[in-house]
Amino acid sequence: MRGDSPGEVLEELFQATVSAPRPTGAAGQDRARSDPADPLAVRMMRHADSVRAGGGTPLAAFEGALVAMLFAGEVAGVRHPQGGDPAGVRPLARSWEDYPRRLRRELGSGSVPANPRKNLQLMITRRCQLRCEYCPVVKGEHDMPRYTIGRAVDLLLTAGGPRVRLDLSGGEPLLRPEAVRFAVERLRGGAEARGIQADLYMVTNGFELGPALAGELAAQGFEIELSMDGPEELHNRWKTPLDPGENPYRRTLAALHNVLAAGGRHRVVMVATPETVGRLPESFAHVVAQGARAVDVNYAVGRRWAGAPLRAYLDGMARIVDDHGDAIRSGALRLGNLTSRNEPSILNGEWMVDTDGAIHLMTEWALERWRPDDTADGTVARLGEVGRWDDLLYGRFHAYLTLLRTYAWRDRELRATLLDSVITGREVGRALASVATGVA
Repeated sequence: MRGDSPGEVLEELFQATVSAPRPTGAAGQDRARSDPADPLAVRMMRHADSVRAGGGTPLAAFEGALVAMLFAGEVAGVRHPQGGDPAGVRPLARSWEDYPRRLRRELGSGSVPANPRKNLQLMITRRCQLRCEYCPVVKGEHDMPRYTIGRAVDLLLTAGGPRVRLDLSGGEPLLRPEAVRFAVERLRGGAEARGIQADLYMVTNGFELGPALAGELAAQGFEIELSMDGPEELHNRWKTPLDPGENPYRRTLAALHNVLAAGGRHRVVMVATPETVGRLPESFAHVVAQGARAVDVNYAVGRRWAGAPLRAYLDGMARIVDDHGDAIRSGALRLGNLTSRNEPSILNGEWMVDTDGAIHLMTEWALERWRPDDTADGTVARLGEVGRWDDLLYGRFHAYLTLLRTYAWRDRELRATLLDSVITGREVGRALASVATGVA
């Protein structure tokens, strides 16, 4: 392989993507014989090789090189006194932004790789009873109409494969129980007609989740995600109710108990912040003591984690695994960070439909509350403009580019914060992969 510049490397990796996959070893030997002089090109090739060595597809290796290019550019930009684009990656990023369309041209629509993601998140409403300090989603009075819900579900049902998953969130989706029921009926009917399995997931604050509704959702097969950050005083520290008479912790705890009593599937998400991360093992033990048997431990995005906070998070996670290792190994307790979590979490390549029917990469919401005033609309398409699910063949490169274009390239502080979030995710991913090996 011969590629002396980032542009040449990307072109050759793209051609490898559209041709028959070459053995990883041979590709690595080619590159070893002709390392280019450009340090950025070297980093991109090494990242692509590591993806292939780990069993990744040619498309994943190409995507990995694009992500490595953006990361290297941001490291250079944040360190440079004037910021900007000292590594020169922005023109390259723009030139490769439409690579899914180029794949269709070169391979033909029938041969384009399938969209690997099979889930779609619907923002049923932007209304919510809480204003959580670390939640990045902008709240409002907007609801998703039924016809928009129907069109979104129909788009998801065009995905290939034996199963799909519909995620309902907001805002608070249970402020609109009839809309939830309509989405379930539309999904179940379409999936049955196609002979595929349809899974259901809901992110809820639990305020509306009484015993009857918990039983209904359990019967429908929902996996319910609740947020509980630890003991009452810690949980309520960041969660401000619109009604000052409400106690968010007690409402969430009651919802968890209702889900458990109904025999429903659940996932409890704990969110650590740099201010509370020192209590991570204690908070985890508290959540488990309330009956949770599936827990994820998130670090809040939009915060700075480099240095002592990140070390405290990693130390806390190691302590959690030490304290609960037997239950994790036996399957009595599921720690999602060790099995199903992709890092860096801020580069979320999932798809979200907003209340108005606009299709976005979900990563765009990671910093929404801090969006600069001159930000352009990040809509990728609108329902009705996308014929089938596989037309949404976007990945982490597009997620990263969306965040950079929307936030980081407009605001120096947000740029440093975003880079911190990506670096934090890389460190967390590496550390937890090692921990997972120890409890396998």
